[in-house]
Amino acid sequence: MNAKLRINALWALKHFVCGVSNEQKKHCLEELGQGWLIRLICDEPDDEPIPLKNGTQPSPSHDADEDVEMDHFEDSLETTNGNSNLSNSRLASSRSRCLQEAEARLATLRDVEVNTARKARQDHIAVQEQALEFMRNLITGASPSGTSETTEMIDFLFSTLGQDRVFDILAQKLRPRLINPFKRNAPGVETKVVPPQPEIIVAATFILVNMAASIPRHRQLVITQTELLKLLVPQFMHPNVEVRTALCYLVTNLTWMDDTHDAPACAQRANELKKLGFLTKIEMLEDLDPELNIRQRAKCAIWQMKQPS
Repeated sequence: MNAKLRINALWALKHFVCGVSNEQKKHCLEELGQGWLIRLICDEPDDEPIPLKNGTQPSPSHDADEDVEMDHFEDSLETTNGNSNLSNSRLASSRSRCLQEAEARLATLRDVEVNTARKARQDHIAVQEQALEFMRNLITGASPSGTSETTEMIDFLFSTLGQDRVFDILAQKLRPRLINPFKRNAPGVETKVVPPQPEIIVAATFILVNMAASIPRHRQLVITQTELLKLLVPQFMHPNVEVRTALCYLVTNLTWMDDTHDAPACAQRANELKKLGFLTKIEMLEDLDPELNIRQRAKCAIWQMKQPS
């Protein structure tokens, strides 16, 4: 139940599976259960502030919910009723002051609730990031024969979680999220669209990068995920450098040609990426990106995409 412990445990676990054999990786996922992994990645927290164990909401101080201001206001009214000489303007001033104090206290309560919800949301994103990176490291080869290990673990992941389910999870993580979707008509409740967090984009993209680093069969499988790839196109101009770097890796791996037998399929993958707008976006990175590393990676990816079929 402790968010920090959960995050740290996942962080340790993702590093453990990065350096062990495929058999140990499989045993790790089987022992924990595929439902556990899916739940960590897919469950979204409520948009409401997180209640305390006793069901109450956190408050900024011990006496934050006491009606101190209203007591003062009632005292003022009693004084007013007992003193016929008190002017109406003084009564209005007293009411105004009490209302201002009440509004200030209410604003403080709201701020604490918002901050509590924001902190819970940040912890939840960190858990999702570590769980996605656990999946990423499951399909990362740890030995010189890394490609064969990666291929084996990708097939194992598909057989355990379901091929369509894996790609659906990644698409879910890359879609913008609607906050308060069922409270559009509630007074004072704002409905807004929140883009995916950069750390989530990076983790999800590198899962695809590893799949594309496998055999041509897996590259062909990734290139058929049209709707998923469409979600990545707007991210080429993302302000986060790691997002742009991950996208360069993905294009490079998808347009990699193993041998002459892979040439027709490689050309087809390059054409699909062009249709989706990847070439235009990555050319912008080559020309405009402030990071030299990204410009160089974009240049390499463009060269591969433009090879004659």
